[in-house]
Amino acid sequence: MQGTLPALGRKDAQTLLAESEARYRALMEMVPDAVWIHSGGRIVFANQAAHSLFGAGPAASLAGTAADERVPAALRAQLDRGLHGDLALAWQQPRVTVPLLRLDGAPVEVAYFGCRLWFGNADAVMSVARPAGKAGEAGGAGSLPTHDALTGLPARALFLDSLAHAIRRAGRRKERLAVLFLDLDKFKQVNDTLGHAAGDELLRAVAATLRGSVRDFDSVARLGGDEFVLLLDSPLADATPGMIAERIGEHLARPVTVAGQQHVITASMGLSLYPDDGGSAEDLLRQADIAMYRAKEAGRNGFQFFTQEMQQRVNARVKLEQGLMRALQRDEFVLHYQPQVDLASGKVIGLEALLRWQSPELGLVPPMQFIPVAEESNLITAIGGWVLDKVCATLRGWIDSGVPVVPVAVNVAAAQFAQQDMEAMVRGVLARYSLEPGLIELELTESMSMVDPEASIALMHRLKAIGITMSIDDFGTGYSNLSYLKRFPVDKLKIDQSFTRGAASDPEDRSIVTAVIRLAHSLGLRAIAEGVETERQLQLLARQGCDEFQGYYFSRPLPEAGIVAMLRSGAALAVD
Repeated sequence: MQGTLPALGRKDAQTLLAESEARYRALMEMVPDAVWIHSGGRIVFANQAAHSLFGAGPAASLAGTAADERVPAALRAQLDRGLHGDLALAWQQPRVTVPLLRLDGAPVEVAYFGCRLWFGNADAVMSVARPAGKAGEAGGAGSLPTHDALTGLPARALFLDSLAHAIRRAGRRKERLAVLFLDLDKFKQVNDTLGHAAGDELLRAVAATLRGSVRDFDSVARLGGDEFVLLLDSPLADATPGMIAERIGEHLARPVTVAGQQHVITASMGLSLYPDDGGSAEDLLRQADIAMYRAKEAGRNGFQFFTQEMQQRVNARVKLEQGLMRALQRDEFVLHYQPQVDLASGKVIGLEALLRWQSPELGLVPPMQFIPVAEESNLITAIGGWVLDKVCATLRGWIDSGVPVVPVAVNVAAAQFAQQDMEAMVRGVLARYSLEPGLIELELTESMSMVDPEASIALMHRLKAIGITMSIDDFGTGYSNLSYLKRFPVDKLKIDQSFTRGAASDPEDRSIVTAVIRLAHSLGLRAIAEGVETERQLQLLARQGCDEFQGYYFSRPLPEAGIVAMLRSGAALAVD
């Protein structure tokens, strides 16, 4: 049996590979870190941040040069031995601080990691770096400080050395140890509202509190940022680690005065035990870190002991993160499209692009499973860029093929919207595919736009000036300030499906739906309801004056071939 290729674009494997590599290059340009890739000893790709780091001008000034020239000769073997084998995992590991060499020969101190990968149809090495000291990076091998300059506590390297000695001693004496990993809850709010000087003052107060909460022979260290780690040394009774964690929580909860204001601090803590949970310093620190994140997930302001179930969850998460990184490289993401219908005419007047991941290893992964992981692992910006590019490329293909197109809505993640180059990205992709701006709608969550409302408003106005349509997605689930909402230059309010589904049976949901529709109209906006599944829901929305809807009642999300067929046929909802 002879197969046939889709009508839109017959591409051989080499073309697909070239396109995938081109998309990967574009994604790496979105990364704020300096990224350069070398193969066969020569640099074959460098993003703009790398050119800035090395003092290069045009792209050609780095491409083709010897990669070793950027690394002092004495460090080349060390960096080569430290290369990671998995890119997604490499992003999560501590970076090493090393001097690299600019094009003019001047050294530049950076926080660095490298990883082996496949690029340009050949084995390659990707290097990632940022200036040392930026974004909280600490020093690295050979130049690590022994003590934290802010608090005077031991730093990471000294703590790990002390822990390793304690483990060897405990092993000889058959004793037990515990590691307690502590992360302050919502510390960023202090920095954001009172400034970094106040944040530093608070960190010094926390350091003093921790020293006063443990025994004389225990150790307290600061890892960086708002993270601290404690070694609870022998003798250690079974109940001692939990008792010390409770004491720390109680002491931190006492109000402290910072910048003339009283603050109550809470922390999330994780504990690992020797020899129960591991036999090395790095293992115990990592497992205490895992337990700390479980304490955060459980609601913060508490502590958790490490369990193997936690490790299994972390392993599954790492596997998912690795899969997401490979999915970007292998082009495993696909888009489905759900029609948006005008209630007055019954016509399809828009589509929402919905991301799907067809993983060869994991199968079809539901968005609710991988989107949160992508957001937490900072892959969501690159994925969001891929989605916007793919939608625009698809629209261009439809137009060229005579498909009657309608605007397509694209969900924008908070991290992506916060990028300073969001406007430039939108302009660039519209120009690349020669698209009218009115064919793209950006869906923003209300909570996203409230993180920095003034900056959000300014960016929205710039996007509006381009001709982009915008909507507030999942309206009613966040905490909007209505005084800001009236200043947002958006076009639609989108009623969250949790309210739509209950509107026909729950008076409270019905009241919320009615209120959102009236609010939208009072602000001169259109109201669109998502998650419409029954005729009763649709009739209620129509009676309340809702303008648009989407949901299974009209159509589930369809792959590209299905939505093209629908657009060509002019399918519509019968309106009485």
